Amino acid sequence: MEIELYKDYLEYLHQDKPDALWHYTSFDAINNIVKGSGKLSFWVSEINFLNDHQEYFHGFRVLKDVFTRFKVENQGNPLILQRLGSLEPFFQFTEAIGTNLSFAQDAGVFVLSLTSQKDLLSQWRAYTPNGHGVSIGISPNFESELNTKSLLYPVIYDDEFKYEYAIGLLTDYINKPISPNGDNQSAISDFISKAKVACTLMKDAGFKEECEWRYVVYGQEHVNIHLRSSDYFLIPYVRLNVNSSCVKELIIGPNPHSDLAKKSLELLLAKSNLSAVQVTKTPIPYRGN
Repeated sequence: MEIELYKDYLEYLHQDKPDALWHYTSFDAINNIVKGSGKLSFWVSEINFLNDHQEYFHGFRVLKDVFTRFKVENQGNPLILQRLGSLEPFFQFTEAIGTNLSFAQDAGVFVLSLTSQKDLLSQWRAYTPNGHGVSIGISPNFESELNTKSLLYPVIYDDEFKYEYAIGLLTDYINKPISPNGDNQSAISDFISKAKVACTLMKDAGFKEECEWRYVVYGQEHVNIHLRSSDYFLIPYVRLNVNSSCVKELIIGPNPHSDLAKKSLELLLAKSNLSAVQVTKTPIPYRGN
């Protein structure tokens, strides 16, 4: 397999980051995100507990399809088949229970959804309660204590790119040299970490308009994982703290009380030493139910 096969998806993943990325959220959430210290503290949720937990399995199905194809194409190569066979437990385990944090401390994959679109009606409708909320603009070059086990990439919507990505991961794994004692565990662990990230970065092409970027955190021990309540269960998350210097702007979505919303957000920012952050209102007209 030639390196040319990878160029498109790699160039896509490593494209220049926009000046700002935007997180759509509710007024209730932003009251918890903005801290008195002047920092923003985002809740980066485990992917199986997101609104559409099947998103992870969209990418997983692509990866498994390529894995199955590799096994068929390499029937005459016992060495490659042996190495692929070492990945069978990962595929079987994931298919059965997803990313289960109770089985292994570092099994979780945590995701914060961002977008390059700062004021998009479909985003207001999808990610804020009844379309009412706030879009928070931050610099994509933020620093975090999670950086050593985190990545920020654009979501892949193109099916060809998805398969190139999966092919690249499996090819790299197969070509990785085995240690002198025959231990393949390091290569397996490395593949699993990269595979989990890949699965979170693939979405159906129907969502392309969202122009989503994802901040993905992996390999977290239980001590770093917190829990918050929802209507039906507890949601595991890790905290992403962003310095005030990285906060660009707040945009208020369609709202029948936009003036009051603006005043309240300006007060919240002033109390948190963030008065320099601009608060603006969307030009999208509010249409009541």
